[in-house]
Amino acid sequence: MNIETLPTLTHIDGPTAVVVDVTPDVARIWLRNNTHNRKLRDRAVADYARDMAAGHWNLNGEAIKFATDGTVLDGQHRLRAVIEADTTVQMLVVVGLDPAAQETMDTGRKRTTGDVMGLRGEASAHTLAAILRRVWAWKHGDYRFTGNYAATNRECAQLLAEHPEIRRSTEIAVRTRNAFPHVPQSILGVAHHLFSAIAVDEATWFFQRIADGAELPIGHPVLALRARVTSERLDSVRMPESRHMAYLVRTWNAVRERRSLDRLVHPPNSSMPMPK
Repeated sequence: MNIETLPTLTHIDGPTAVVVDVTPDVARIWLRNNTHNRKLRDRAVADYARDMAAGHWNLNGEAIKFATDGTVLDGQHRLRAVIEADTTVQMLVVVGLDPAAQETMDTGRKRTTGDVMGLRGEASAHTLAAILRRVWAWKHGDYRFTGNYAATNRECAQLLAEHPEIRRSTEIAVRTRNAFPHVPQSILGVAHHLFSAIAVDEATWFFQRIADGAELPIGHPVLALRARVTSERLDSVRMPESRHMAYLVRTWNAVRERRSLDRLVHPPNSSMPMPK
């Protein structure tokens, strides 16, 4: 069967499935028949392309689907990603579908990184996933966690394989949040991971003091942090994650530099400080 003409076969009696090595050239040919589909989402294409280029795209049973007249019903983002990644990807292809079947495609809930971590048996799976996504964003220069350049499930799994210590950061984040519920767990976990890479023992002490505030003298930066985030929460101020992160970094840097800090401030338009 010629893979270039595969989707245009209209004489097939009912749907037929076949596994195909989809090359960029084949993807281009098939996309000529992408005449009745939803708007292409560039971010989804970019996410898929990164996984494909990294060799993280597996044959998983999800199919490129064609109607009886050859129209692409499902799979335009994957086909475009093959072109963007400039690589060949093995895919399941289904032809001979009723065009009306398109209305019921992609209606299920997408499997999240938290779901994947849960299936792997990871503790605090959804918190771990949130921390992984933000650590990945930070490493790629998204210091404000805008989500404009987000990690895929496979990229998060790869990050965890390369940095298994993030599991410990997740544990510390959950424990700290339980004791002091004014900073998001995901941001606590990112900060612990970054600070531990600089000075692990100091990071351990730092997060213990965020949790309990014990035995800290007046003017200590951790007291300023606790007072600031508590005050803003009591005032029902909706704080972006980036401000929480900036507060943590400024406090950490002040502790490392042995500076007193009576009041913690981070102007809204300020750049993100880097931990030292």
